[in-house]
Amino acid sequence: MSFKLVARLRAHPWCRTAALAGAVLLASCGGGTQIVPFIPTRVLVFGDELSTIETDGRKYSINAFKQITLPDGTVVDDPTTLDCTRDPIWVQTVAASFGLALDRCLGAATVAAGQVLARPGRPGTAEGKVADFAVQIAAVQGDALNEKDLALVMFGHNDILELYGMYPTVGEESLIAMAEARAKAFGTQINELALRGPAVVVVTTPDIAYSPFAIAENANTGDPYRSELIRRLVEKFNNRMSVTLKNDGHLIGLAYGDVDLQNIVKSPAAYGLANVTAAACLDTAPLPDCNTATLVPATPTAAAATASTWLWADKLLPTPAFQARLAFLASNRAHSNPF
Repeated sequence: MSFKLVARLRAHPWCRTAALAGAVLLASCGGGTQIVPFIPTRVLVFGDELSTIETDGRKYSINAFKQITLPDGTVVDDPTTLDCTRDPIWVQTVAASFGLALDRCLGAATVAAGQVLARPGRPGTAEGKVADFAVQIAAVQGDALNEKDLALVMFGHNDILELYGMYPTVGEESLIAMAEARAKAFGTQINELALRGPAVVVVTTPDIAYSPFAIAENANTGDPYRSELIRRLVEKFNNRMSVTLKNDGHLIGLAYGDVDLQNIVKSPAAYGLANVTAAACLDTAPLPDCNTATLVPATPTAAAATASTWLWADKLLPTPAFQARLAFLASNRAHSNPF
């Protein structure tokens, strides 16, 4: 019996009285276990812009062009064709680490073993927010959820922005209470998803208090503590979600995207980054239309923006450089947790 099944059984109250039913149920509640390597056959992606691939392969980051080889052997970008497999977002990399491809970016694969259910936030709707999680789960196609599924989950970005947008009409104490309520509901849904079968890897929402948007809010509003308010909302959301999880490692793996971003901002050179304060994409190329040909050019005092040396693609969303960090964190959980 796998640790995954044991963990699911332990979550049910009737396991505490298994002794009344004999040795078989006792074994189901923890006895006779064996380690079975987790190898998913399907990847399911739930979340917001940070995890979304559009049907045409565009991502809410810096998109890369297809590379072609010239007659002289030189490899160059083809500025007419995007390649969704280059500069992948985190969910693509995690799926690829198991040899699986997502439906919105097959690459060289002929069969999609992953579904991108995540979608970007849209003002005035629940899309891309915690309230959208159940809708995305219901949209899964094909087989019922099962133990061979890997669910990759990250929400919170649009919830934080929506709550922040209510300030100062709504006070900070109320906003924090609302953030924690959403986070608790989110954590509860993650638990329910895990109990239905899939191994779940959750990434905490990155700390947008360090984004160009938050920095600009301090100046634009005349309130130098606006970014600090955003930081507290992110912190309270992630903390409440985290403590709500059945996080024993067998059902859910948790990776800390917010902490990693904070560490990068504190020591950018250690992560190979040159700019952690400005947006790399030109304002004329809003996401998901930004690509390597629409980046901030060099100036007499600064080098041009690149997908690998800048942290922020636009005022709120990260570049492929940080997506690679999220992929590292999530892949580690997906491969090392005893699902």
